[in-house]
Amino acid sequence: MANFESLINQEVQASPNGLLIVDENLNPKSLQAASGWQALTNRFDQQQALCAQGWQCRLSDFEWPTDLTTDFILFRISKEKAVVNHLINLAAEQLKPGARLILLGDKSEGIKSYAKNGQKCLNGDRSEVKLGGDSWRVELTVGQATGTPLDDQDYHQVREVIKVSEYSLLSKPGVYGWKKIDQGSQQLIERLPYILNRPLPIGADRVLDLGCGSGYLTLASCSQASFITATDNNAAAIKATQATLAAANFQAEVCLTNAGEELASEYDLILCNPPFHSGFGIDYDLTDRFSRNAARLLAAEGKACFVVNQHVPLKRIASSYFESVELDQDTGHFCTYLLTKPKR
Repeated sequence: MANFESLINQEVQASPNGLLIVDENLNPKSLQAASGWQALTNRFDQQQALCAQGWQCRLSDFEWPTDLTTDFILFRISKEKAVVNHLINLAAEQLKPGARLILLGDKSEGIKSYAKNGQKCLNGDRSEVKLGGDSWRVELTVGQATGTPLDDQDYHQVREVIKVSEYSLLSKPGVYGWKKIDQGSQQLIERLPYILNRPLPIGADRVLDLGCGSGYLTLASCSQASFITATDNNAAAIKATQATLAAANFQAEVCLTNAGEELASEYDLILCNPPFHSGFGIDYDLTDRFSRNAARLLAAEGKACFVVNQHVPLKRIASSYFESVELDQDTGHFCTYLLTKPKR
């Protein structure tokens, strides 16, 4: 795989201005800021890191900055097809004829298909350069009249995915696994009455849904009496969770955080299905970050309930932050844990 950060730095230095689109699969600490350039991301941690590097960076659910005019977009393609198609459509809507869209990615990630479909959408020229290995640079130009938009699954539309008891779970493209309930999260909800030794729904506890996605863990476990905080790093997830909990008439604070690092309150119960992918790769540092912040935010007598894929070494990682890390159930696919007695 090519060093995409190095390639992006070369592109940025060679052009007087442009828009860099940053999903989770770039290391912002390796991206060099340049005057005339802006960045757009849907990830809270990426925005923080880019701003620290000197970038002017906008955070949104990949919405076009209202005051931006440019003729050049640079995009290391995302993992989710609907996101890539949405951003190609956005280029077709916002760029003038002759403007350029550069796509960077690997053949195994679908870069060749995005090149062909993107050319049909933009209705201009296409050039492809192999960067070595499986990696490609694709340059698309905008034609005098753009073509048919790509299927982005109605990217900005929040819609009902499934019923959870009498409530509706709402979600949208851009949220991980948005079309279904995650099997690990479902297992955690099924095990929660046994872990807590009390029935659901939860009453007037202070509950933190750490990495909330579309809000399923909160919706399936809490009541309208619960004091809820739901956080995620992804702007699309925040939009979906806000819609889900508002439709259920749950009173909740829903906010963007980097694995809870910006929070300061203490919680009686923390629910977490931590991600272990960062873009196209696996990142166990995410599990460490969620475990560390859960210990910091949990009340002394509180309980943190986690579910992870079987191969994630949660007991080893979380034992650095909790006196007790108990395995509740191992199904061969997912493991549920009870974490108590946070180390101070």
